[in-house]
Amino acid sequence: MAKLAIIYGTGTGHTGEMAELIGDGARSEGLETEVLKLGGVTEDVPGGGRTTSVDDALSIMDSADAVAIGSSTYELKPVIFVQQLMDRARDLDLSDKVGTAFGSYATRPKAVGLIMDAIKEMGMAVMEPGLQVSGRLNSSAKQECRELGESIAKALSEKK
Repeated sequence: MAKLAIIYGTGTGHTGEMAELIGDGARSEGLETEVLKLGGVTEDVPGGGRTTSVDDALSIMDSADAVAIGSSTYELKPVIFVQQLMDRARDLDLSDKVGTAFGSYATRPKAVGLIMDAIKEMGMAVMEPGLQVSGRLNSSAKQECRELGESIAKALSEKK
């Protein structure tokens, strides 16, 4: 079964909500998914949840068939762990993978465009334009997230 790695960093939790909804959409089309929140180390988080280190995320990214990288925009850039992931992922051969980007922003949507540029440089088959949402997700944005997951699954099935 094909696998989608959904890897994200978030400040307010909106990008995390997007990641889960993208996963829901992909699973509805029969795609195996793994949703990873980036942090400094791989560990369980008090109160529930788990963070994944950049090193572990790179390994999962390398073994997946598709990768969706998400980040909120912080100071006109992706959050630090997502930036670290993109910098280090350039050393991997990702040319056989489908890739896209997603994220939320408060004032200026920059992170998704920067991630899209990076995954193009990595040689992935890029699903453009990615998905950007301003702030809290409304019902329309939630549906767009699910549809992105479905689209990734369909792109993988067409690729085979």
